[in-house]
Amino acid sequence: MLMNRINRTDPEKVFIVVMNSTATAMTNGQAVQWDFATDADGVGVIKPTAGTGRAGHYGTAFAGIAAETIAASDFGLLQVYGFHSAVRVRSGTGGKPAIAAGTGLTCINAVFALESYAAAAAATSTLTLHNAHWVGFALAAQASFTTKAIACFIKAL
Repeated sequence: MLMNRINRTDPEKVFIVVMNSTATAMTNGQAVQWDFATDADGVGVIKPTAGTGRAGHYGTAFAGIAAETIAASDFGLLQVYGFHSAVRVRSGTGGKPAIAAGTGLTCINAVFALESYAAAAAATSTLTLHNAHWVGFALAAQASFTTKAIACFIKAL
């Protein structure tokens, strides 16, 4: 675990070393999850899968944000706590809820991005409710469904 030197002018950040278990490179700002299906070793990370987590508890397998380009099957730094200036994010399906500064973000779909998610999603006819584990929050607005890089605060610990 690497911790940014504490000083008064720079925000605190925490990083860990992980292995990219996918066949493609990961780039700075992309959200990733733990690879619990194939590696399950506490080191391997992959592109998030739809419904990341268990039975609708979105975001529980979130590992962090790539802090640099990590080639396929290689090791690199993952940010797990603190300010990151360029996290890939998008608003939830249909642009709702739009991301404003302070909006909680989670890992929901199979994309290298964090997403907004309605905290009080309506129950379906089967009374299924989905809970989101907030893995960070936006520090800027982003109202588009297209991914964009914005400043965020990451809370993967």
